[in-house]
Amino acid sequence: MRRVKRELDRLGVLLRTDVAGASLTTFGSGGEAAVVAYPKSVSELKALLLFFEKEGVRYRVLGAGSNVLFPDEGYRGVILRLDSLNAFSVVGSSVTVGAGLPMPVFARKCREARLSGAEYAEGIPGKIGGAVCMNAAAFGMGVSDSLRSVDILLDGEKMTLPSSALKMEYHRGGIPAGALVLSAVFDLQEGEEGHIAEKMRELARKRAATQPFGRSAGSVFRRVGEKPAALYIEETGLKGRVVGGAELSTKHCNFIVNRGGAKTEDFFVLAEEVRRAVKERTGVTLEYETERILC
Repeated sequence: MRRVKRELDRLGVLLRTDVAGASLTTFGSGGEAAVVAYPKSVSELKALLLFFEKEGVRYRVLGAGSNVLFPDEGYRGVILRLDSLNAFSVVGSSVTVGAGLPMPVFARKCREARLSGAEYAEGIPGKIGGAVCMNAAAFGMGVSDSLRSVDILLDGEKMTLPSSALKMEYHRGGIPAGALVLSAVFDLQEGEEGHIAEKMRELARKRAATQPFGRSAGSVFRRVGEKPAALYIEETGLKGRVVGGAELSTKHCNFIVNRGGAKTEDFFVLAEEVRRAVKERTGVTLEYETERILC
């Protein structure tokens, strides 16, 4: 990795080395990332990707790490963080948002601009880029309801795709394979700040009442058709099951929480036990929503 570090220094890219994987995801597990790079602009990002492609450097873009698990063995490639791509601008009732802006900040900025339609984002722990990629949603509202277009970087070229070209589905944003989300445009509705704030508080109360507190990767499994995965998991009687530092939440059994010191392997051993039990009891094979980064 010394050659990579030298090139990043030459390009003036901010970087950190030997970063604890637990600090890069919301679940809080995993070994060290050899290099974490923070490009400050799209042009700097393009230069990095060109170098990576030319030299065969492994890399992975990671936002808030809210639906991914970091390998216990660590990651010997480069983790790219697009935190600097966090611009927020308003024209009328449309907002343009950078991929690195956290979803709760997006919600609050929309509230301050008296724009409604982003209230659901206040409790989503990801960033705009990841939210667009997975069509993030909560309590019946989500990205696809208001997304107008997305700017992506694909094969070194920046392009704009209208939302109609994405074929968005439940927790799938339809972003082309290999593309990086740079920014997104949302069409919202004018509203009264007090009403928007109350709606955000209402959603926060619902979330607190139904989802566990503490470190998790969000929903472990995708719903089956229109039926939540939790309804199948309930039938197994595994709520509260513990493997190492990971626990199948007693509050919402489609969440695995880190009780402290959990390994990524703890998470997946427990998750696989749940999948087997659901399959044996119901014949249904649950599909992961959480992604495992490979070392």
